[in-house]
Amino acid sequence: MVPESRPGSVRSYSVGYQARSRSSSQRRHSLTRQHSSQRLIRTISIESDISNITDDDDLRAVDGGVADLELDVSETANKGPRRASATDVTDSLGSTSSEYIEIPFVKETLDASLPLDYLKQDILNLIQSLKISKWYNNRKVQPVAQDINLVKISGAMTNAIFKVEYPKLPSLLLRIYGPNIDNIIDREYELQILARLSLRNIGPSLYGCFVNGRFEQFLENSKTLTKDDIRNWKNSQRIARRMKELHVGVPLLSSERKNGSACWQKIKQWLRTIEKVDQWVGDPKNIERSLLCENWSKFIDIVDRYHKWLISQEQGIEQVNKNLVFCHNDAQYGNLLFTAPVMNTPSLYTAPSSTSLVSQSSSLFPSDSNVIVDDIINPPKQEQSQDSKLVVIDFEYAGANPASYDLANHLSEWMYDYNNVKAPHECHADRYPDKEQALNFLYSYVSHLRGGAKEPIDEEVQRLYKSIIQWRPTVQLFWSLWAILQSGELEKEKAFTATTREEIGPNGKKYIIKTEPENLGEDFAENEDEPETGVSIDTFDYMAYGRDKIAVFWGDLIGLGIITEKECENFSSFKFLDTSYL
Repeated sequence: MVPESRPGSVRSYSVGYQARSRSSSQRRHSLTRQHSSQRLIRTISIESDISNITDDDDLRAVDGGVADLELDVSETANKGPRRASATDVTDSLGSTSSEYIEIPFVKETLDASLPLDYLKQDILNLIQSLKISKWYNNRKVQPVAQDINLVKISGAMTNAIFKVEYPKLPSLLLRIYGPNIDNIIDREYELQILARLSLRNIGPSLYGCFVNGRFEQFLENSKTLTKDDIRNWKNSQRIARRMKELHVGVPLLSSERKNGSACWQKIKQWLRTIEKVDQWVGDPKNIERSLLCENWSKFIDIVDRYHKWLISQEQGIEQVNKNLVFCHNDAQYGNLLFTAPVMNTPSLYTAPSSTSLVSQSSSLFPSDSNVIVDDIINPPKQEQSQDSKLVVIDFEYAGANPASYDLANHLSEWMYDYNNVKAPHECHADRYPDKEQALNFLYSYVSHLRGGAKEPIDEEVQRLYKSIIQWRPTVQLFWSLWAILQSGELEKEKAFTATTREEIGPNGKKYIIKTEPENLGEDFAENEDEPETGVSIDTFDYMAYGRDKIAVFWGDLIGLGIITEKECENFSSFKFLDTSYL
């Protein structure tokens, strides 16, 4: 990190408090304090290779810019990370590029559960220290903390997310990292990913970072998709095309390809983390309650058995690594936005042009489905022109995986209603896409970016459909382990005693400071564009969510013939999806 010559300052006030006991972490009360911090510049180097793109048609699509990937927004003043240089190098292994960008950084921590007035002041000080454009050194508007409007956005399960509003200034998105994430998300790797995406103008701009969070561009007038939106026939096609563009358009790092599947790297890491907590792992009640299994040893044995089976289905680990692409890995509807209304276009089939795919003489749809595959694989140009309005955000879990994993993850999200008042964690197995819905999605995905390819695509769709079913248990296992770590259940509970004291605060005012449990977020305005109830990082039942996920995992393993019903004591608790191939 290279210090800037002109330091900024951050006034940070904090009082004693104890967060609600969703985790075992205790808050330390402290005196009101004032200190300064320098604005630093984090330089992130990027060395990417595009040798993994071997299909000529896909390569032509990438060379053409995959223009629709770029986010279409009117704001250009806040560019976020600045590209410092770019050097192209070519060797016998393929084409590589070495680039780096600079990101403003302040070595400060922001506490989301501070009293609102304190939090607003800290937020403004961070904005000024990071010198975020239009907010910093603005002659026309000089923001003051008490006039900031802070809107807490629902639907986030990993971080606390806020919209920071001020009259006549562009709104900012503030992301404060949630608790218990040190073993979940590699923030350095995440920044590298955001830097790579920024260089390709993918996703919202990144304005600056601090120790436990960052400021991003807020996409004004955007609409977050709902559980019903992703089930819409046309929307599902559009999501598939956008995911294909992401998979093809973002080259992998050579290190990512060498390390292999990111999801299995995390799963193995998380299993080791959980296993280190002897007291938790050694209690069979915890394993039975959280993982629906008799004991930890048996669970590990079956996970290993499934992993070996999965690799064998892919013809070996070398083939798995060869098929890796850049994946989002969390394409649930809360991470999908429409930046503008999408125009309705006619659904009637039009004859393919010379650059379109050949008309399909057959399809995998049931004969009585009345679905015309040509409508799916040859969408009108007007329809495709609307795709740029669909934007995927939140790349915290992004990395190298087989496309099947990313697609299986998205289709699995059809089973959830995170804005349900009573049980946002609940998995509704009956809402998983049926064959027609899955084929609509997959024909859109496979046919997109194939250039002038003329061969039928049924065989590829069939192969991908099978692979998604095989990788689907990995999705459930991943999020089940994530839920255990995110819940804080592994941490030992500590006693906390409420105390009261008097202190002299800013401007000589006297404060009575109480250290006691309090509800978080009650002072924040509700986002009018989001449901008032549903999932929240403060209230989400991670353990119940994880149990439902692992219930699908066991059901899939039985359906795939990897384990038998006799091996399971909690058979009645499992959730079963269709595991039949086409």
